[in-house]
Amino acid sequence: MNRLSIIIPVYNGEKYLEKTLEGLITQTVENFEVILVDDGSTDSTAEICKKYCDEYNDFYYIYQEHKGVYAARNKGIEKAKCEYLLFLDCGDILTDGTVEAIFKCSDENDADVITGRCWRNGDIEYEYDKALDIIATMPEVEKLESWLLRNEDLGAKAIRKKIFDLYDIRFLDLTAHGELLFIMQIVMKGVKISGCPDFILEKTVKHIEDGFSQFQMPTYENLKSASYVISEIFEMGKTAILKETGNFDGDESYIQDIIFMAYQFYLDNFYRMYWYMDEKTLVLMKEEFEKYVEYVLPERFKKLQTFNEDLRLPYIYIDKKEAAAEPEFTIFFDLTDESEYKPFLRSLYAQSYPFFELMVSESRWGSDAFPEEFRKMENIVVLPDKNFHTQARKLAKSRKCIEIRKGTSLDRRVLRETALSKAPAFTAQYVFSQKRQTLNARKTLKDKGLNLS
Repeated sequence: MNRLSIIIPVYNGEKYLEKTLEGLITQTVENFEVILVDDGSTDSTAEICKKYCDEYNDFYYIYQEHKGVYAARNKGIEKAKCEYLLFLDCGDILTDGTVEAIFKCSDENDADVITGRCWRNGDIEYEYDKALDIIATMPEVEKLESWLLRNEDLGAKAIRKKIFDLYDIRFLDLTAHGELLFIMQIVMKGVKISGCPDFILEKTVKHIEDGFSQFQMPTYENLKSASYVISEIFEMGKTAILKETGNFDGDESYIQDIIFMAYQFYLDNFYRMYWYMDEKTLVLMKEEFEKYVEYVLPERFKKLQTFNEDLRLPYIYIDKKEAAAEPEFTIFFDLTDESEYKPFLRSLYAQSYPFFELMVSESRWGSDAFPEEFRKMENIVVLPDKNFHTQARKLAKSRKCIEIRKGTSLDRRVLRETALSKAPAFTAQYVFSQKRQTLNARKTLKDKGLNLS
């Protein structure tokens, strides 16, 4: 009898879907079902789903008009018939022994939630999730464990179906970031949670050439959704503390953990993608920071500043012209191969460090290969081709100048690590090149099946 329902919502997933399904058919046990929910795809997703469903008895295909990933997951919950549910995204891969490890953990611990590890694998990101690693080592996890606040990867969670039915828990109709709220709603019910280090999810971080999904973009709507999620988690934490202690002051360690998580969440998912945000969104983000001022302890905010010393906190740039006028780096766009323009620029603007300006010659700016999506960026300076480098160095607002002649995608950490090195301005090019080379080397080793600790 099947014990696990694996629910996979798919929308135009032809590029990554087969990787996910192949990872399921090579599992070391077979007593699970796979529910594919096609959320109105317009590519070959339906054909791929039907091919696997025709070949494997426990693969099921459901089609719905395009309603979004949360509605698709809810549809999967209604159709699931097994003891545990697990949600994968298109491109997620379970390592071969994962399903067997989930069953073993269930038999040994009788857990309601089994949580594993997550390896993030992509062209600009490749590392194990630290928070998930820590939780995975715990045989039993308390509901007020702060590391759970950093556990929003659904694919690394197997959850008893009766929990959904008993507490009527479903995904809310949010624009983004609903996974963390969904998980915390379950956690706060006081269910039994067990870590399982042999449960490993390989999370495919989409290639930079694919651009960002609507969930990843730092839009006003997504920020409003994130604000709602964090407010709900704050209230759940407050309620839990009142229930257990009968008193709430706001300086409780768990509440401070929630506030720290909120600040870090806004920084990582919004502020570090600064140039994609409009003024309205920036203003709202600053308001969200100020919402918790009355609660956050000075030592916690100091810790936040230390973790993000590259971002110049507590100051937050609202005016993009001001941010553009105070860059840490001036980057000269010297690519000659036009096919490299888009992947490089996408990796540049995906950097976890936003304070740079980009100098571009008129001919490169005028090329059809220069992506339209970047023409609106307010930190780009266009200069005549004649004496481009001389003029660029003369007009540069930063003394740390970096010339880009190789168009390969940048690891998303390279600018931040260069900034944190605090090297003298005249060594910026050297430090940047070394950081870029080192991070690329680590990726090459990973691609060859090796690893650096």
